[in-house]
Amino acid sequence: MRPHCIAALTLLAALAGVPPAHGAPIPTTRTKLANGLDVIVVPTSRLPLVDFRLVARAGSVNDPAGREGLASLTADLLTQGAGKRTAKQLADDIEFVGGSLNAFPGTEQMVVTCEVLKKDLPLGLELFRDVIVSPTFSAEDFSRKKEEALGQIASDKSEPSVIADNAMARWFWGENSLGHPPIGWDASVKSITRDDVVGFHRGFLTPERSVLVIVGDVDPKALVSQLKTAFAAWKPAGPLPATDPYGPAAALKGRSVRVIDKPEATQTQIRMMCPSIPRNHPDWYALQVANTICGDGFTSRLVNSIRVEQGLTYSISSQFQQRRAAGAFRISTFTRNDQLRKCVDATLAEVKKLVDEGPTDAELDKARNYLKGQYPLGLQAPDDLAGEIANLQFFGLPQDFIATYPERIGAVTMADVKRVLKTYFCTEDLKILVVTNGDMAKKALDGVGALETKEIE
Repeated sequence: MRPHCIAALTLLAALAGVPPAHGAPIPTTRTKLANGLDVIVVPTSRLPLVDFRLVARAGSVNDPAGREGLASLTADLLTQGAGKRTAKQLADDIEFVGGSLNAFPGTEQMVVTCEVLKKDLPLGLELFRDVIVSPTFSAEDFSRKKEEALGQIASDKSEPSVIADNAMARWFWGENSLGHPPIGWDASVKSITRDDVVGFHRGFLTPERSVLVIVGDVDPKALVSQLKTAFAAWKPAGPLPATDPYGPAAALKGRSVRVIDKPEATQTQIRMMCPSIPRNHPDWYALQVANTICGDGFTSRLVNSIRVEQGLTYSISSQFQQRRAAGAFRISTFTRNDQLRKCVDATLAEVKKLVDEGPTDAELDKARNYLKGQYPLGLQAPDDLAGEIANLQFFGLPQDFIATYPERIGAVTMADVKRVLKTYFCTEDLKILVVTNGDMAKKALDGVGALETKEIE
């Protein structure tokens, strides 16, 4: 193993507080508060920092029909005044101690984070608790953030890559709650009221739907005692639902092509998608290796063929979008209008070649070594480690996932890769969407699959 990888693994072990041995669990303090909040504390004295991360099942999949964008707007407002502080006072107080305090919306998650020096732990916990439990949602801040969201949506309508992403999600997922962007649509955001935000916060940003991870220079026992006091007034909304608010994408038969007409476009955005598996699936490790070979990385098959050798694009990638209860395989690229058909055909041909023939032994070794080397590099900072631990809990993954990741990736065989390539990497049963000049695209893509043209929504 290369020296920088060994150093990264050693650093990760130091952050986790364990020797860097395969299979060694990260020593943590795990508890559940009386209100249902799961708490995970990972002590490390390597840096004088404390990182808080709360992950709640409160994403855009929970937006009510006609109120798409509600979760995103709620997250944006959490730090705009909470407890006894205005938005400016929150910003000033956290900046004064050199810390950070943020809230992020997502598809399935709402994430709140705070990082402070060890000496500022009491203030950090107070601010962190207030934005989660006691946001004020003032009428003025609500109106301002709503207008910002509408401005972003309007701006996105002129950005071809965003148009393509949004249009493909809506087409691919249909009425499924995964089918809209977290920011929502123009009409849906306009319909959101302050009462909607208050209701969403009360119903979804709740302790029984959340996990709190703290990584840093702390005494776990003392910190848990502080957490019990800080979050004592945070009440649960009720039992968790038995299932997620969406299901898998519908199975596909054959190719379908949708052209989003943008008459003035000189380049074509291209998206290809087919259904796949959720995050907590035993094929996950083999998929990571196979997709690294296919289109995830600068030396992947797609980049080497479509960009480097044929010069059809500047950027191309493949990825697996894996949620709690559904998944999809997606290829994303763009090309000049006059190269559209060639780019589509060449991309599908490259994937099919990999599916039919499998990778070389050298490609398999390179992908496994790359993944084993990159993973610890992404967990060097306490906030990154906190995020990974929170995701393990969110997706129901094994507690030893971090410690055993290198071993499990290294155990992926050629037979595993060939199997998942044939199972999950689609070239015939898929949806293909392009954003470009409609008349040109209809001629270029004739014969690829059943074709329809739509306007930009």
